[in-house]
Amino acid sequence: MGSNAMNWPFFIGAIAIGILSAIWIFRDARSRDYNPLIWAIICIFLAFTVNALAPLVVVAVYLFLRPRGELLTCPHCCKRYVRNLAFCPHCGKPVKKECLKCHDLMELDQDVCPHCGMRSA
Repeated sequence: MGSNAMNWPFFIGAIAIGILSAIWIFRDARSRDYNPLIWAIICIFLAFTVNALAPLVVVAVYLFLRPRGELLTCPHCCKRYVRNLAFCPHCGKPVKKECLKCHDLMELDQDVCPHCGMRSA
């Protein structure tokens, strides 16, 4: 047996870690409207070119850089999105509405703007 036989399990493990990391990052980044395809491609590319630990480093960097905020459930498509978005990144439907006076965002079911106090029509 040559040295190539010993590298296959490591190579397959690196690819598996890269793919699993890419799937997790893609789902989380899509919920946060934060370039999901770019992050997933970086994970898989580094798994193929560097080693098994590279996708885990990408996950750590992603966790540090990703937009912070609570994840809520879209009332239209039931998928998760980050609180500060006005439109669902999955279905594109509004999850917040704009106050006609101060133009700040408020929840769809609110009748009074929490920022300026104007009643919505």
